Amino acid sequence: MAAEVGFLIGLLAGAAGMWIVQMCSRRDAETPADAAPEAVFSFERELETRRLAAENAALITQMEEVRERLATLERLAIDRSARLADEIEALRA
Repeated sequence: MAAEVGFLIGLLAGAAGMWIVQMCSRRDAETPADAAPEAVFSFERELETRRLAAENAALITQMEEVRERLATLERLAIDRSARLADEIEALRA
């Protein structure tokens, strides 16, 4: 369980770090001379917002899958009855 939590924390920290690096690098990038800086910034913000929303949705889906798997593993680890072997075999199939 600790490994999954550590993995998720690392994944989220890495995503946040990548976002910070991208935001800092975009500040240094030059804007096209013929476009108004406000329009370019607004457009880039909109694209970044959409990308982050999609990434967030994917991470939420992945986290729900991990939670479901963790709940199954916890149930199997706690269950000491004869059903344990049957459930493990059912999961392998």
